[in-house]
Amino acid sequence: MPNVEIRPARPEEMEAVEREGSRQLALPREMFGGMAPEWTMCAFVDGQVATTYAFWPLQVRLNGRAVPMAGVTQVSTHPAHRRRGYLRAVTRTHFEEMHERGEVAIAGLHPAWMAIYQRYGYGTVNVRHTYRVEPRHLVFHHPLSLPGRVREVDVATEFGLLVDVYRRFREDRTGMIHRGRPMWDAGPLQAPSAGQREVVLAYEEDGEPQGYVIYHHGRSPDARPAVLRIMDFFALTPQAYQALWGVIGGYDNIDQVLWDNAPVDDPLPLMMVEPRLLNLSARDGIMARLVTVPTALAKRPYAEATTLRFDLIDAFCEWNAGRWNLATSAEGGEATRIDGQDVDLALTPDTLASLVFGRYTPSEAYRAGLLERVRDRAVLARWDAALRLAHPPYEAEHTW
Repeated sequence: MPNVEIRPARPEEMEAVEREGSRQLALPREMFGGMAPEWTMCAFVDGQVATTYAFWPLQVRLNGRAVPMAGVTQVSTHPAHRRRGYLRAVTRTHFEEMHERGEVAIAGLHPAWMAIYQRYGYGTVNVRHTYRVEPRHLVFHHPLSLPGRVREVDVATEFGLLVDVYRRFREDRTGMIHRGRPMWDAGPLQAPSAGQREVVLAYEEDGEPQGYVIYHHGRSPDARPAVLRIMDFFALTPQAYQALWGVIGGYDNIDQVLWDNAPVDDPLPLMMVEPRLLNLSARDGIMARLVTVPTALAKRPYAEATTLRFDLIDAFCEWNAGRWNLATSAEGGEATRIDGQDVDLALTPDTLASLVFGRYTPSEAYRAGLLERVRDRAVLARWDAALRLAHPPYEAEHTW
């Protein structure tokens, strides 16, 4: 029988962990740098790396509040060791460690396949929109007066401008990550590919930045259509939004503008004369798991002060299983055990995570058959009101 160890990698093992993760995920080796050994949890079989798994210490916005989250990444298993339960054991050990330490109650990740992580209680928490539009179709049916100006940003000396706009945009959002400089450099400010050029523009009024856009444009060496790819776009006012899109719409030498991570509530479709020409498509975004449910629920502000009583069916993190009473307020929540008492509804941890992050409402979950039991449909209105968000969830990251 092989000797199997589930544990963090040691410093001298990190090179092997990075090498195996790069091989199995077919990603550049440099994408695996910077990870500390204590941020890993791997499976070793007879001393060799079988399953890689790591987690960045992140902060995520949850209805406007900064909440710690383990950003799970670099998940892979060597082909010779698949279908043996190693990833399940690694995930379980990581969750147990999170629960025992009590410092971080939520895990999040970008899934290769949702089905892999639903079995561990992860739920999808946002949707991404993609635009594919010819610049000449970016025409507004209600053009605004633009009192400010668009200018180019020198990132080397004005990086703080980007950070300021990003922070102001995310203030009351859900799902957005607190970016450190490495996340900027590996994400929206990454070097453009061959044949492409980076442009960073800001819209200002009276010297105050109101929005920015980062994009790459040009023609690739293989002579495919010339594409302008938006890397980051945040605008705080309608004027900033129209001004920046107006510049993009003026590229006569570009065949297609591509933005593959627009928010669900992005205003561009409402602004355009012909919004169908955006060729909008939607896909799932990140997934989240409430590892320690009462702690996670306590950190989220709620739209209404009320009580939500539920039975959580959680076989993977059994410390969460049972009946709970959640007292909600604008300051946060307080979850207490009420085992043996009546509840409003029953649900699984993946559905709970999607509800807490606002991916859908409790009423929508009921119509989709995602609630196990509902005592009375009238309680759904109370749940809908308490879990209401200022904005639909959105994550804008290219990393982790």
